[in-house]
Amino acid sequence: MLPTLKSEFRKLFTIRSTYVIIFIVLALVALMCFYFEGYRGNTGSAASKLAPTALQEIIGNAAGIGALFMAIIAVLFMAHEYRYNTIMYTLTANTRRTKVLLAKAFTIAVVGVVFGVLIALFGLGSYMLGLQLRDATLPTQNFDLLTQLGKVAIYYGAYALIGLIIATLLRAVVGAIVVLLLVPTTIEPLIGMVLKEKAVYLPFAATDTIMGASAIQNGNLSSNGAIGVTAIYLIVVGIITWLLFLKRDAN
Repeated sequence: MLPTLKSEFRKLFTIRSTYVIIFIVLALVALMCFYFEGYRGNTGSAASKLAPTALQEIIGNAAGIGALFMAIIAVLFMAHEYRYNTIMYTLTANTRRTKVLLAKAFTIAVVGVVFGVLIALFGLGSYMLGLQLRDATLPTQNFDLLTQLGKVAIYYGAYALIGLIIATLLRAVVGAIVVLLLVPTTIEPLIGMVLKEKAVYLPFAATDTIMGASAIQNGNLSSNGAIGVTAIYLIVVGIITWLLFLKRDAN
């Protein structure tokens, strides 16, 4: 299993798009947290107004900026195998397809967790630097750093696995990215108009509620409840994806 894991990590970090996406996320987080929230303080948010929840909001904003990009990294990680037909070599080099899928899931989940925590810390650091240049001082914060970082880690890990699952099912870069962009922004809100307060239990809405940032505001789903709902979706759809990965032709 260890050689397979090493191979998957090597694949992920030899794709140029991985570094391009990371750079884009860092630039966006710096722009939002350092410039608009910290230095300029002109967004009208709790962070720009130096409220007691400023740091919590900064972490939430930074997480929201990068999560979808993490899913795109996962899509490219898996879909490129089919696009360039390297999946044949990957499966040939391993005795079991299950081992391949598990290795990919573990790799992208670990990278997602690490990436999420680093983005959150980068956002905090950028914000504090912006405040220093603005010569502003934060009041005492109602904030638990470890709890927030734990939520970010779960949030990014979940989005990474979502991207991997979608790419494994569709096997196409464009199709998977379209699903990632279309479902949470258009399809789920339309379904939410019918489900009303139950709409928060939809897949992307539940995942976003982990950080308290769901676009669907109805319902009373807590962060812990959102983690549970997201886990159920990942397990159920993950099992379906695994079965299809075992049975479908590699081409």
